[in-house]
Amino acid sequence: MVSIRNVSIDRLDIAQLRVFNALYEHRSVIKVSRVLDLPQPTVSRWLARMRASFGDPLFVRTQDGMEPTPTAVACSDAVKEILSIYRTRLLHAGRFDPATTNRNFKIAGSEFGHLLGLSTLHDWARDKAPSAGFTAVPLGRNNLTAQLEQGEVDLALGDFPDLGAGVKEQTLYEENYVCVMRKGHSLSRGNLGLDEFLCAEHILVRAHVVGPVQQDVERHLTEILPRANVRLISESMVAAMLMICDSDLLLTAPARMADYFKSHCRLAVVATPMDLPKFQVKQYWHERFQLDPGNEWLRLGTAAFANPGRNSAKMVHASFERAASPIPLGENA
Repeated sequence: MVSIRNVSIDRLDIAQLRVFNALYEHRSVIKVSRVLDLPQPTVSRWLARMRASFGDPLFVRTQDGMEPTPTAVACSDAVKEILSIYRTRLLHAGRFDPATTNRNFKIAGSEFGHLLGLSTLHDWARDKAPSAGFTAVPLGRNNLTAQLEQGEVDLALGDFPDLGAGVKEQTLYEENYVCVMRKGHSLSRGNLGLDEFLCAEHILVRAHVVGPVQQDVERHLTEILPRANVRLISESMVAAMLMICDSDLLLTAPARMADYFKSHCRLAVVATPMDLPKFQVKQYWHERFQLDPGNEWLRLGTAAFANPGRNSAKMVHASFERAASPIPLGENA
């Protein structure tokens, strides 16, 4: 077996290994020069450096061309593996091309955050990132801060104060509460008064994993509504929204959620007769991934669909198409 222990690794670079691999394949300095688009003197110079690094001729002239020595044969598989790692894992590290990525982005949020956020992200990315995927990560099962830090979650959507050091946030929009009921409900005409609201039958949502504001709203409604008028209590805001479609129950819900279901079901939306706290919907990510191009693309896209008048989805895609252009390997690479 040929020994290659004396190779001076610190004197080798990727460009030289590309020449090695091409010579092993083509057996000709002239062909290598054409294939790699390098001057013949450059190929010869790099071959000389490799010979010095390996302490072996590597390729010798014969009637059939440049034939590899036993040392070159012994090293050929390792050189191919190094070049493969360089091309597939190192060359494109730090770059992100939406057009070719098959990355699966993990989004944490409430069920409605997933319903609205993931479907909108899918529509937004359909043409420009056709192979990108989006996976919903439920809230409450694990520590959200740890999930963001470890990359188990790329982005969290909602209102989550006090996530701790290292978590960055961006406000997407401000949300308020409205009253939702089936279309044709007797209370859907005109302004809804407080007495009418209190006398109506309601469905409440226990939103312990949605956010502190929703919990405050739930607590306030529980305090002011007669106990007999709270007909249903649901753990799911989406399920509650669907249940009012065929009943006379009222539901107090975030406005964007109400608008979404109004466009899909026969629902009416009116203002609440009392002041309820507003809340900010934000996106959260960990500072470890602040400069990750894929995470940045996801954040820009989320901000674009959340505020269509402020950002342009086309500009987001175009900026990453420019950034994804390949970097050629020149003579001094």
